[in-house]
Parts: sequence; structure tokens; C-alpha cells
Amino acid sequence: MNRRRHRVPVAALVLLAAGCGGSPPNPYPQDVVDNFVTSCRTHATEGVCRCAIDKIERRYSIDEFRAFEERMARGEVVKDVMDTVTGCIDR
Repeated sequence: MNRRRHRVPVAALVLLAAGCGGSPPNPYPQDVVDNFVTSCRTHATEGVCRCAIDKIERRYSIDEFRAFEERMARGEVVKDVMDTVTGCIDR
């Protein structure tokens, strides 16, 4: 996947992000997590980024996540995802 494509969506997630804990029941492939965290780190701390991907993994399948990425890459703000990561920014 193109890392550059994920920077804008990740920035949107981080800016609206906010609390995490535990491990997701169905974790995403490591490369997906690593790409998310790498892109996110340009806008937030690693703790915030890991919290955000953890919350997303807990709530959405990998296919849903990829669909959200595509929507956000087109500039759409996906409220469901933003609501999901609420709490991470305070970490």
C-alpha cells in the first residue's frame, strides 16, 4: 500500500482521537498496523497512534478499515471512525 495515501486520513484520525487498553481480538496484519503508526507519528505521539489503531482494530474488520481509508483519502471525514478513537489524544 502507498504510505503517502494514508497520511491525510491518519492526520484526521489523530486530531480527533482520544483512551485505549488491552489487545484487539482480531488484530490487523502487522504491515497495516506499522503503516498506520508510521503515518500517524508525523502528527502525534506513538502512544496516541497505537491507541487509535487498537481502538479501530477492536471495532472494525480489516475490510471495513480499508474502506474507511479509501473514503478518507478522498477527503471525507468518517464520523464513525472519529468517534471510535475518541479518548486517545489524552494519552
